[in-house]
Amino acid sequence: MKKIVSFVLALILCLTTFTTLAGASDIKGSIKVETRKIEKIEGDLSLKLIYPYFSGFNAASELNSIIQNRNISSIGYIRSNEAVIKDIKAQQEKAGEPAGNMSAFLESYFDYNTSGSILSVVIHSSDYTGGAHGMSYMESYTVNTKTNEIYKTFGSLFDSKSNYNKVIQDKINKLIDKEKDMYFIDAKETVAAKKGNYQFYFDGNKLVIYFGLYELRPYAGGMPIFKIDAKELKGLLKSDIYTQMINAKPLENVRFNGESLIPQPKTYTQEYNLMVPLQDIAKLLGYKATWSGGNGWEVAGGYVKNKVDSYSSSKSDGNVKLGLPPKAVGNIMYVPQTYFSMVLKEDVIYDGDALRIFKAESVNEGTFDQQIAEFESPDTAEKAVNMYAKAAQERKGAIQYALYSDKLKAEKRAGFEEMNWVTGVSSPWISGYEIYEIDNESKKTYSVIFNWATSAGKSPDTKTIVTVEKIPQQEYWQITEVTE
Repeated sequence: MKKIVSFVLALILCLTTFTTLAGASDIKGSIKVETRKIEKIEGDLSLKLIYPYFSGFNAASELNSIIQNRNISSIGYIRSNEAVIKDIKAQQEKAGEPAGNMSAFLESYFDYNTSGSILSVVIHSSDYTGGAHGMSYMESYTVNTKTNEIYKTFGSLFDSKSNYNKVIQDKINKLIDKEKDMYFIDAKETVAAKKGNYQFYFDGNKLVIYFGLYELRPYAGGMPIFKIDAKELKGLLKSDIYTQMINAKPLENVRFNGESLIPQPKTYTQEYNLMVPLQDIAKLLGYKATWSGGNGWEVAGGYVKNKVDSYSSSKSDGNVKLGLPPKAVGNIMYVPQTYFSMVLKEDVIYDGDALRIFKAESVNEGTFDQQIAEFESPDTAEKAVNMYAKAAQERKGAIQYALYSDKLKAEKRAGFEEMNWVTGVSSPWISGYEIYEIDNESKKTYSVIFNWATSAGKSPDTKTIVTVEKIPQQEYWQITEVTE
């Protein structure tokens, strides 16, 4: 997906909680799914992450942590690229050169579906940090909400005595053969090299296997996705998984807050644009569409008039042309789906496959999300320890947590949650800090001296030993040990 984000002068920090039509959605009665959003737009940065938060089953906490840590990595990556872009533009300005049209863009959203008590979540992401085009990614998580097993490997789905690996590989190869011209010559060799270690999720009665951009085919071909019906996997899948999958239903094409919208609204395609019913989608998003005679339909302070490609609302900057006028079909007005995202500024996303609609039911300025939007992955050990000390002084637990290794995150998470991600106390407070390097090897250790104060004056200093290591196969650093 190509994304080019121009300069944005306004600062928007919006942290929102979404629920489905009748509150949070039920899976097997007691499981709840809440949709949250982190959004920040300023300068060269455009960041929006729409993600699910689960409750009602024992493994929900672990699943939420996995998704949260993924968000941390994504935000840290794009913010570090934003810093590079700022440096480049500063150098261009200093040299008297025009600033390049560079920006840092990140967007993610999700789908989820159930096969009996088996829940699959798919996170779709795209980013752009300069160059010819952006990149798109998928990450998926599948959990049995009854047994609370998170299926972390492809092989964990199958009977260990079956020949599932050969059967699956043969099925993928046959699907590749159907569109040979779309794939690299060595695509089958790449599949074989996976040795059954595929990325996967369930979509109702289908097992979905997917590969990243450039793995099997050129960028223009998109991400390869292979769907296999459960009935073709009888005797291969574990019996309890097969039983739950066989009668489950795949997601529909129009989705609301991550799941199929029921009933499905009627849509059609015109000139490669998806046309959707204005009244139904507007109502779903909390707007009132009112007929205004010769002016057409009034929505959010603007009008939608049959066959007139000029749209506006109280949220748009003047009139907006979408390249396709609305069309009345009977008493229903159809508009391009981009009307909702570009004119009403709502979270309505169409990728050519599915229309995804997300709606804010209430505002939840969660402390973690509010803090984490500022996180930047440190590319030096010195930057990591300085970020840690600054976050401690500012009492930002989410930033401290984001700097930790996975092992340290698991050890410290409960403590941060108990404090609602706000560390320290109101008095005494950290008035300053000094950092001294102890070790200069690949594993760097620092002594951080925190200076404390109260309204009555200075309090005794404290010392914290912080160990920082480079993340394997990455250019970023993480904190692996904190001793107070």
